[in-house]
Amino acid sequence: MNSKCLFLGFSLLLFCSVAQGLVCKVCKFKVGTLCFKSDDPCRAKEGQYCETTKVYTGHIMLFTKHGCSKHAELCNKTEQRDDVFDMNYNRTCCDYDLCNGGIVSNPSLPFLAGISMAFGWWLAH
Repeated sequence: MNSKCLFLGFSLLLFCSVAQGLVCKVCKFKVGTLCFKSDDPCRAKEGQYCETTKVYTGHIMLFTKHGCSKHAELCNKTEQRDDVFDMNYNRTCCDYDLCNGGIVSNPSLPFLAGISMAFGWWLAH
């Protein structure tokens, strides 16, 4: 019985951590696979997503940025911001924890929380 209560408590704690909001990787300046200016992960506010911005001049990628989106309407769009240097900003967004970054991670935490809750319910009955 004690192990069931402990497991149910763990499942509830895991479920609550998932419900707190989207967590995104942050790198303010990345060239290739090297991040030169990183911060702790950010927590997206309501209506925000995790964002990856790739900056190009012509067909050459200059650098990449990762973080929480500031404007959801710019997600999954390319905009030209600099006519002098012909720089384009290609933004992509995603909506699960730590999904932006060099290596795309799977949405494993929500899946694990769901499995834990189902297993906890099964143990309780």
